[in-house]
Amino acid sequence: MADDSHEQPTTYGSLSPEAALGLLGNDVRAEILWALSEARGEDGPPALSFSELRERVAERREARARAARDPDPPESLDSSQFNYHLQQLVGHFVERRGEDGTAESQLVPAMAGDHGDGYALRPEGTTLTRTVRSMTFTDEATRDSLDVGLDCYFCETAVETAYGNGICKVQCPDCEYLYDYNLTPPGVVADSDAKTLSRVARYNRHVRLAFADGVCPYCASDVGHSFKDPAETGYPGRDRRTVLLHRQCGHCGNMDNLTLGEFLLGDPELVAFCHEHGVDVRSTPIWDLAFAATDQSVTVRSRDPWELALEVRLDGDTLELVVDDELSVVERTRT
Repeated sequence: MADDSHEQPTTYGSLSPEAALGLLGNDVRAEILWALSEARGEDGPPALSFSELRERVAERREARARAARDPDPPESLDSSQFNYHLQQLVGHFVERRGEDGTAESQLVPAMAGDHGDGYALRPEGTTLTRTVRSMTFTDEATRDSLDVGLDCYFCETAVETAYGNGICKVQCPDCEYLYDYNLTPPGVVADSDAKTLSRVARYNRHVRLAFADGVCPYCASDVGHSFKDPAETGYPGRDRRTVLLHRQCGHCGNMDNLTLGEFLLGDPELVAFCHEHGVDVRSTPIWDLAFAATDQSVTVRSRDPWELALEVRLDGDTLELVVDDELSVVERTRT
C-alpha cells in the first residue's frame, strides 16, 4: 500500500486536527491558554514565566470557584502537575521562549520585538482563544425588533433586526422577506440601537465582500461556487429570490449565499456608476441597496450554462452587468 501520510492534514505543531483538539480536554490546559490569552491582550504578545503563569492559573481557578459559590475549592496544583499539562501544550498551542525555548521557530517574536523569556501563545493558540473570545460576552447579547430604517421593497412594511444566540436576522415582519440571516459575533451589540445597526451592516459587508472575492473570511482558503434555488439553501421563512450564488469553503466548511448584486458590489464599474449618482456602496448598508438586497433587478438569461444579468437604475441612467457560469463579467452596458 502506498504511503499517503503526506496527504493527511496536520497543524503547524505536526498534529492531526483530532489530536490537537484532544489536547484541550482538560480544565488546567484550558486555564493555561486563557491566562496566556489575557496576558497577550495586555501589551502585545508577552511571555510569562513558569511561576507567573502558574500563579495566574491558580487565581483564575479560585475566582471561578468563588463566582460559582462552589463549597469545595479547587485542588491546588503542585509544580509537577502544572508542568505536565503545560508541556502537553508546548509546541502545539504554546511556545517556550528563551535559551532553552523554541522562539526561533516562530516569526512573531522576531517581528514584534523582545517580550521576555517564558511561555506564550503560538499562532494556533492565539487563533483558538480569539475564536472563543469572539463569541463570549458579559452583558446581555440580545436585541429585539430594531427598526432598520427601511421599508420592505416588496410590501413597504418597516424592516426589523433581531439578534440572539449568535444569529443576526434582518427581516420584514409582514411578508417575511429575509434580508439577512448570519452567524454574527455578539460584539455587534452596542449600547445604542444606531450603533448596533451600524456594526451589523459593516460586519455583514466584510463577510459578503470576502465571499464575493472568493476568499473564506474565516480561514482565507479559496471558496467554490454554484448557483442555487433559495429553497435548496436552508433559508428559514419565505424567500422571493429566484437564484442565489452559493459559496462554500472546502477547508473549514464556512459558507454563505449571495445575491448577484452582493457579488458585484466590488465591481469597479458598478462602484463608479453608483458613486457618480451619489451612492457609496462601500459604506451604504447592503439592505439599503435594492439591487443587492433583492434580485428584483436580476434576469436569468440561461441556466445551462448559467448567465445572469444585473440592471442597476439610478436617476434615469442604467448599468447592466452580465455574469457567466464562471462568475466572469462578460458584458457591461451603460445607457
